[in-house]
Amino acid sequence: MKMSAGFVGFDGTENKRTVLALDTVKKAAGIEGDLNVLLRRPHGRAKHTLSKLSRMCDVNAYVSDEEDKARWEKYGFQIRGGYDDFFEASDFLMIGSPGGQETPYVEAGLAHGCFVAMMGGANREAIRASLEKNGMEISEKLEDDLRREFFFGLENYEMFLDARPQVVQCTSCNTTGICRASLAAKPLGLSMIMGNIDRRHGDPHTIVRASPGAMDIGKGVGHQGTDAGTVFEEVNYSIRASKAPTTVPHTSFLGFVFEGDIMPEDFVKSLAKTREVVVVPYEDDGRTHEWTSEILEAFLTGYERPISPEIYELLVSDSIIPVKLGNYTILQVAMMVEQMSIAVPNHVEAYLLSAGYPADKVHGTVDEALTCVHGIWPDDLSV
Repeated sequence: MKMSAGFVGFDGTENKRTVLALDTVKKAAGIEGDLNVLLRRPHGRAKHTLSKLSRMCDVNAYVSDEEDKARWEKYGFQIRGGYDDFFEASDFLMIGSPGGQETPYVEAGLAHGCFVAMMGGANREAIRASLEKNGMEISEKLEDDLRREFFFGLENYEMFLDARPQVVQCTSCNTTGICRASLAAKPLGLSMIMGNIDRRHGDPHTIVRASPGAMDIGKGVGHQGTDAGTVFEEVNYSIRASKAPTTVPHTSFLGFVFEGDIMPEDFVKSLAKTREVVVVPYEDDGRTHEWTSEILEAFLTGYERPISPEIYELLVSDSIIPVKLGNYTILQVAMMVEQMSIAVPNHVEAYLLSAGYPADKVHGTVDEALTCVHGIWPDDLSV
């Protein structure tokens, strides 16, 4: 089995982690093929990231603009070719460009027969309209691909494997977290999820240009619950997405609505059995885990992953508040999503999908290769 992978926006928040993760999983799965990255300007972060990736997993570099080739070579990097060469050399394409910039890469990928995977922020309807405006004929199959539910491998890998798409859109970081929690809650009779996501509005490498007390509360529901609703059609979602000017993880405060009597411990057990979900005790032998930053630090101490912080897991506090409302139970839950890495296993599963990797092997292969764990931290965890 051979499947070369190309990365657009290789130095982006999630993609530079996806490169390393995919290299590890590809080797574990016994899949051959190259890792290719498409370069633009040689700014400092791009040079640093390419240097690190070249040391760790031997990537091949291509340039978008021939005028930049000499500039990259001046810094000692070997350039394999140009824009078209990159797409020709890639069977699988992971597009991690900023939102609104995906269309030319989708178009080039399709023209070269690539399997195209996009991150959660892409607007497929806008991309479809742009492709049509550029003169591309939208086949019935491509139309289906652009309107199909989001790819969340833990739930719909087999369905996508049967559909044999050429384009998929992976769930975003917060949608991935909601989907994993939904997967755990569904067997208990989940009816609805409602509440608020405090989206972090500032990454470690950026400056938050706002007062620490300034939050954008958001108008109406965000895309996260709507996107999760394409995967779990039987669940109703009403989730606001606020923006908090911090570099802490996205923190969701959600109400899970169940039919009948459900106890917090029932949900904890189900969460602990769900892949890539870790329950963190609020009370821990006299110590209280109540601050998100402290929870992240405590969790990371037990792991060594390529670029820190690498938190692939959805972290859920066991401090769950139950509320009875007639025949329904509402469990109020706090959970943490690390934007930089939580969606990475799903990106890698999209690659395995493109290679036709067997559904019954995919999740175990990914979790073992990336050391993704599930269970109750720290003493009851398993891969």
